[in-house]
Amino acid sequence: MKWLKNVGGYLFAGINIATILMMWACCWVTYLDPATFPRLSLLTLIFPIIVIINLLFIPFWLIFKFKRIWLPLLGFVVCGSFIWDYCPMNFSDDVAKDESYLKLLSYNTRGFGGKEALDSLGNNAVANLIYSSDADIICLQESHSGGSNFNKVRKNMDSLGYHNYNHKGVVVFSRLPIIEADTLSFPTRTNSGICLKLLDGNDTIMLINNHFESNHLTDVLKNDYRQALEKHARSAYNSENRDTLRRELSPVVNLLSVAAPLRAAQADSIAKVIDRWLPRPVIVMGDFNDTPVSYPLCKLTRRLTSAYSQSGTGLGFTFHERGFPVRIDHILFSGDRWKSHHTYVDKSLDYSDHYPIFTKLTRK
Repeated sequence: MKWLKNVGGYLFAGINIATILMMWACCWVTYLDPATFPRLSLLTLIFPIIVIINLLFIPFWLIFKFKRIWLPLLGFVVCGSFIWDYCPMNFSDDVAKDESYLKLLSYNTRGFGGKEALDSLGNNAVANLIYSSDADIICLQESHSGGSNFNKVRKNMDSLGYHNYNHKGVVVFSRLPIIEADTLSFPTRTNSGICLKLLDGNDTIMLINNHFESNHLTDVLKNDYRQALEKHARSAYNSENRDTLRRELSPVVNLLSVAAPLRAAQADSIAKVIDRWLPRPVIVMGDFNDTPVSYPLCKLTRRLTSAYSQSGTGLGFTFHERGFPVRIDHILFSGDRWKSHHTYVDKSLDYSDHYPIFTKLTRK
């Protein structure tokens, strides 16, 4: 039976090595332009699954072959920064009471939650969260600037002393004076972005609020996707089931493959804008429609610091629709200028399919 144990050990070692290679591949494709490799870029979506599989090998080797514990640990060492970006474990304190800071909020409101967010008196719960946030800079997406909800919100925010600028539902409310504002020119089908210059004492901050290209998955496609995964999970994994799953998921994969190159081009456009402004201070917020391990995020975090990575804790899902929990809303900033504190996702309201993300920035 010793030979059987040895064969099993080599088999599981091979599986562990394959898992590590797959995890490395997920990280590697973040450097590839999705316009050239659209389907390959989707590999990053399975990154957390591969990480979990590699994690499970640690107790496995501890029990059955301690000498091979180095295998999963090696995988984590090489991909450590990507894993941290996806699920950081910070336990930093909040800002000291006597320390000045900028409080930031980014929120895809999905039309302020629609009628479901209204109470019997006509008050909107999503808008109330924004009013009570006490944020200095607020970036909203899908806020439908022509709608009655937004007009009421803008009037109330004016009374609270906020300046504002909006374009196609991408909105900024700022306590800091807006000295210049314009739209971003990047390839898109429906989404947009805006670029503002805010006066902060003797500094001028470039603020970008972007809503990167959506995947345009309909409710029907999302439901089909969930049903396909649930059916596959209940059945034995064989070639027939695998082919069936591939056919059922094909429409979703096709849409994702179309949107990924557009988001990459949008990130490239913003990177050029940032490069022209640096080393002056920059803040970028919005709905990126991409996870922390993706081409757009990696492109921008080579220039800026992710607030959630620096001072957030856990997975921090901001998109919470059933079957699609991911963190796709992000706050980035000039890491040489500021330090972030207490970055968190507020899950108190679920009228939108996104949760708002907050952080506080103190000057270094």
